[in-house]
Amino acid sequence: MTDDAVSGPLHLVVEADVRVTNPARLGAASGAQVADALAELIRRHAWEAGLEVTDPKSVRVVVTPAS
Repeated sequence: MTDDAVSGPLHLVVEADVRVTNPARLGAASGAQVADALAELIRRHAWEAGLEVTDPKSVRVVVTPAS
């Protein structure tokens, strides 16, 4: 059995497939506003999960219409 314990900082790139069911809850009326609101939420609350966003401009959200 190997030990997979992490002993130091890690660099992560996260990609997520997320559906926003009610854009109005984000105060957003357009796709661009939804993207901005979600990116800001990630930047603002990452620390709560023990994450450090080293470059705030690296947080990118791409919005495509649901099919």
